[in-house]
Amino acid sequence: MKQFYKFKAHFPKLIAIFFLLLIGLPAVTAEEKGSPVRSPKPLWSKNGLKICNSIGNSPQQSPLIIQTEDNSIIMVWEDGRFGFTTIYAQKMDNNGNYLWGSNGLPLSTMNTNQTQATIVSDGSGGAIIAWQDYRHDNADIFAQHISSQGELLWGRDGLFVCRAPAGQFAPQMIIDGSGGVIIAWHDYRSGGGEDIYAQRIDRYGSPLWGENGLPVCAASGTQWYPKIVSDNAGGAVIAWTDGRNGSSDNNIYAQRINSAGKGLWEKDGIIVCNANLNQERVEITATKGGAILAWEDSRNSQMDIFAQKVDFNGNLLWDKNAIPVINISYSQERPKLCDDGDGGAVIVWVDNREEESAVYIQRLLSSGKTGWAENGRLLAKSGGSQSNPVVQFNNRQEWLVAWEDARKGYSLIYLQKVNTAGTPVWGTNGILAGFARRDQEKPSLVAGKNGEVFLTWQDRRFGNYDIYAQKLSSDGNILWGAGGMAICHAIGSVVHQNPAIVNAGQGEIIIAFEDARSGYLNVYLQKVNRTGTLLWGKDGLPVARVKAQQTNIRTISDNNGGIILIWEDARDPNAPKIFGQRVNSAGKKLWEKGGLLLGKAPSRQANPAIVGDGAGGALVVWEDDRSTLNLKDIYAQHISGNGDLLLGKGGQAICAENSDQTEPSITADGSGGAIIAWSDFRQGDRNPDIYAQRINGKGKLLWKQEGMSICSAPDVQRSPQAVADKQGGALIAWTDKGGGSYDIYAQRVNSDGKAQWQTDGIPVSQAARTQQNPIIISPTFVLWEDYRAGNWDLFANYLSVDGKLTWGEEGISLANLPMTQYAPQAVGWGDGSYIVAWEDYRNGKQYEIFLQRINQKGKVEWADNGFMVRTADGARAPKITAQPEDNTFSVIWEDYTGGGKEIFGQRFAID
Repeated sequence: MKQFYKFKAHFPKLIAIFFLLLIGLPAVTAEEKGSPVRSPKPLWSKNGLKICNSIGNSPQQSPLIIQTEDNSIIMVWEDGRFGFTTIYAQKMDNNGNYLWGSNGLPLSTMNTNQTQATIVSDGSGGAIIAWQDYRHDNADIFAQHISSQGELLWGRDGLFVCRAPAGQFAPQMIIDGSGGVIIAWHDYRSGGGEDIYAQRIDRYGSPLWGENGLPVCAASGTQWYPKIVSDNAGGAVIAWTDGRNGSSDNNIYAQRINSAGKGLWEKDGIIVCNANLNQERVEITATKGGAILAWEDSRNSQMDIFAQKVDFNGNLLWDKNAIPVINISYSQERPKLCDDGDGGAVIVWVDNREEESAVYIQRLLSSGKTGWAENGRLLAKSGGSQSNPVVQFNNRQEWLVAWEDARKGYSLIYLQKVNTAGTPVWGTNGILAGFARRDQEKPSLVAGKNGEVFLTWQDRRFGNYDIYAQKLSSDGNILWGAGGMAICHAIGSVVHQNPAIVNAGQGEIIIAFEDARSGYLNVYLQKVNRTGTLLWGKDGLPVARVKAQQTNIRTISDNNGGIILIWEDARDPNAPKIFGQRVNSAGKKLWEKGGLLLGKAPSRQANPAIVGDGAGGALVVWEDDRSTLNLKDIYAQHISGNGDLLLGKGGQAICAENSDQTEPSITADGSGGAIIAWSDFRQGDRNPDIYAQRINGKGKLLWKQEGMSICSAPDVQRSPQAVADKQGGALIAWTDKGGGSYDIYAQRVNSDGKAQWQTDGIPVSQAARTQQNPIIISPTFVLWEDYRAGNWDLFANYLSVDGKLTWGEEGISLANLPMTQYAPQAVGWGDGSYIVAWEDYRNGKQYEIFLQRINQKGKVEWADNGFMVRTADGARAPKITAQPEDNTFSVIWEDYTGGGKEIFGQRFAID
């Protein structure tokens, strides 16, 4: 009873304590998570506002070509006309007439990415094509049979060859001799490393080796990039690069499988070569009595080409660990080979024995001895580099070779014919397949039945890649025009990317972006009002329409409803320059038509940065290699609001020390000048430091002539970012490897360039692993990408005036989740808080844009790990601007709706 009365006596006190604890709990939670603030409210369309998805010269690339039994040719390629990369095909007769429409036929109607096509003739004027397909997110292997008349025989969406869990990649295919095919690929389904699998499909499209194929090699470690040839008995010989002994000891293995898919040699393959170090990039050709393999080999501490012949019983016929194709002390790479018709092979490769790489050729006899010059023969003299050769055997005991050749300063496709003596037949310089003034790449060729040659390639003469072809007679005469014949130049989806955004006032924003509608990436603009109305037409305004790439846009507001922007411009492809333009609130260009050249000089210019001068103009910095040694220096220009170049037509050197200076960052000093920071290599190529300089509006250097050392600590300091401290100085942050791994460091300098914190800066984050790419938008807030947990997350910290880490040594996490959080952007809010946007792969399927608000105490105010911006099919590369005058902010991004890259945006209200 006494216990009861004691409890009764204390009961009111206990109730009071309990009540206090109860009402105190929410206060503790709010202190831990920040004040409860409602998530931002989207104001435009639920999946964002489409800002630009103009159509234009869509990309077609990676062509392959075969000849059919009806003396026609069929080509396949990757085609981006509908946003996704899909596989298309075209058939042409011997005279160059299109047989399957003017721009080819799709092999599947699925809206999904398809790549890595491989093709064989079906023996009846049609073809069978296999490819890598992403319709189920992970890569699968699909195939299609297209008849001689262009009919899709294996369904309108293709036939699945393998859709096992995880990914299947790099399909290779041969005919099986019975109207079907055998397909090999590397496969991730085991989860313990890639394996080699194969499937046989009969002429009717039925899989013969189980639903998802049979393992050819399932050994531990990595086996990948199989190559396959027929064994002429309904089966195949498959070779691959094998890492079962470790990633630094790759070897070459092979297996023969019969028509039932059974391995005929050792389980998991025979060792073709297990010499010291790595053997990789194997190629294979069938020949009399077996197969010949060639590969890149680093056993001699340089890249060489070795080869081996294997008979159909799995016996190695040449030296145990293969024979060298050549014996010189320079590297050789990228071998390709074909049958020589007599039990040997002809091999071509890229050879580095001279200053410029060149394509060489060699014949290996059935015995393994070389048939031509001991160290190969040069196919064509050229003043430029040669690369990516392919070789074919014709029915006249000759070999045809095509390659990429930069003798004119850019890549063009050349050909050569070689006879049985190893002598080039088509002159000492080879034959140009088709003249153009832009790059041509990835040749694929086939020998015709009457000695002619058919060739296809990807071609950038109109900006984006298109597909071209050429026919040559047996004596090397060009038959389809001096420039070749366009196979596909389809209009459709093009890239829109790398958007930038400025606040134009009155609730309006201006977006600048790279747009490939003309075939080239050009800079376009769009203005959007607060209701989401596009003010500058449906497709925006071109800033400077030229037949050249324009990239790396940087923007600021002109503080009068318009925009000032700069960009890298390659209208001189050998010497890109920095151009600029001002566009007013009505979309009128105010400076020189075509853009204003900021630094007239015979140099390459890159990596610009811009800041306003406070008087309607701008200060710009960039990398410039005009020095006699072609070293990169930092140059600047001051542009008035009227477009006058105040530092002269060539600009002003900020730092031209005897080394590279790169990665400039610029911030206004509040007095009409600027503070510039950069990465500086004056202490050596492996020891970049951080330097800075202040200039006034006339370009006068206000600090030491050579710049002020911000950090000269050992090892690497790079990627500086600078922001004004509103007292004439700046906060500078960078990525720093002085502690063994990359960390974030910072320093504050006053208006005289004097460091305010400890020498070489303070550590902002020294967490485990890598921290990189600091973003600073005020002299107190630092944001970065952080790998401490084994994947990229986002962290931030708040720096006091005296360099104290207000949010603790570890910083605070904005998003700390599996997968990737990356590419953050931030903007300050009027109450001292910050809004951060980033791209996020947390769902494991596609990137999305997430947002977070963080207050001055380091407390996140929206949903834990961020608030997702709704999109239809994912998004990347966000940019953000604040419009605090009406409690809104705007975010723009690259949007993947429909498979392409479009520019979308969303406006949010904050209650």
